[in-house]
Amino acid sequence: MKFQIEGKRTQTTVLTEYVSCEIQITKAEVQRVTDCPNAIDGDSTAWYDYVSEAIEMGADYKIVQLEKIKPDEIDSEGLPSFSIDNVEWL
Repeated sequence: MKFQIEGKRTQTTVLTEYVSCEIQITKAEVQRVTDCPNAIDGDSTAWYDYVSEAIEMGADYKIVQLEKIKPDEIDSEGLPSFSIDNVEWL
């Protein structure tokens, strides 16, 4: 049996980019997100060790320079969902 349907079809697509980039992030932002100390054993640059954690936790930063190092991958997740407005029997 065939049917004609009208409605909205929604599908989530994931874009994965492989990049190498230079960023700018402040010590204050890293501390805000990770609660890292101002200094460890007198080393005021110890916050550098927390930068990746801060970025992964959603810290604000600016990309200065970006280079793609592999082609993008595009994948659809799961099945599309429909919100059907009309169905007609053909």
